[in-house]
Amino acid sequence: MISLLRDKTRDKFCKLLSDIGLEVEMAERNIIEEKLFNPWHRRSLGVIKINSESLIKYINIIKKSGSKNDPPRWWIYLAVPADTSKSQENSIEVKSIRNKTFPIFGKVKSINWQHNSYSRNLADIFTKDSDINELAMQLGNIKVQSLHEDFSGYSIELEFTRSLFPLISAPNMSISINQWNTFNKISKLLLQEN
Repeated sequence: MISLLRDKTRDKFCKLLSDIGLEVEMAERNIIEEKLFNPWHRRSLGVIKINSESLIKYINIIKKSGSKNDPPRWWIYLAVPADTSKSQENSIEVKSIRNKTFPIFGKVKSINWQHNSYSRNLADIFTKDSDINELAMQLGNIKVQSLHEDFSGYSIELEFTRSLFPLISAPNMSISINQWNTFNKISKLLLQEN
């Protein structure tokens, strides 16, 4: 009975990754990686380990439960382990802003990349890269940042787009091999900034 009620977003995303040819597995529950970007008001649905050759080593899937006026939300955090500075003063943070023809329901017409003072060069590279811009247009807003303290490396955050029908409690999920390769391109650019 509990299995029927359990949110299966991680299972579905794991299958999508497998379907595009990646070697993946669902990690045991309650491992330390589940704490990556998991504040008290959200919960991890578990981690997917990437066993294929990739700079991205695991994915943490996070959910925020809905309320009366706010539908549920889901995020994926793609983790790229690396040695980074323990100090946050040189931290990297770049995020996409999707400009639409009409707020909320409009078609995405362009992407702007906001950045902190240490990430201007990376934002310029993203702006000029058609694959990275297309990724944000197709899948949703992307945020990349360097990780410090408990997790050393980088995170690529993507919030799944919501269903067109807010009462349906499942996100719109899709990923192609080209999109996965673009996530790895972003990972490579992050490591070059190190």
